[in-house]
Amino acid sequence: MTWNHPWAEIVPGPDGIARTVLPAAPTDADAVRDMFAQHPTGIAAICALTPEGPQAMVATSFALGISFAPPLVLFSAQQSSRTWPLIAGASRIGVSVLGEENAAAVRTLASRSADRFAGLVTAQTDGGAILIDGARMWLECRVHSDEPLGDHRLVVLEVLGGSSHRGTAPLIYHDGGVGSLAAS
Repeated sequence: MTWNHPWAEIVPGPDGIARTVLPAAPTDADAVRDMFAQHPTGIAAICALTPEGPQAMVATSFALGISFAPPLVLFSAQQSSRTWPLIAGASRIGVSVLGEENAAAVRTLASRSADRFAGLVTAQTDGGAILIDGARMWLECRVHSDEPLGDHRLVVLEVLGGSSHRGTAPLIYHDGGVGSLAAS
């Protein structure tokens, strides 16, 4: 199911206060996903070396600046994810905020059946965080908190180290697709 509601109009009320009526939020998970896809977000690869080997997942819910002291970031992982429980146990987690040259890698990193690192150039920190070449930002993190919330888990990561490649255009997820913004 897709989310296809018309734009709600703002109209002046008889009391001079502008009013609008919003359609009810969809109850179907696919329609909710489609509704949320209307907001452009960055795309992050969450990767770590685990006892089962290197693991990767993609998050379009990644957010920076949750806290500055200590530096915290967050994302959400589906409760049904088989990958997040493996990564969650790692002592260090690499977050690669993907850049324009990573556009073709998004599907590979998000695959549920293929080698998620096939054809990618990666680097590993001494702590076991795995980072993707071509990303706009690299962060080395550890789990600060991981709480169930609805059909997802809200994961807060503490940032232990980081690097930014400002010349790389950021990759974004918007309206169900992947695109990029001009590098500043």
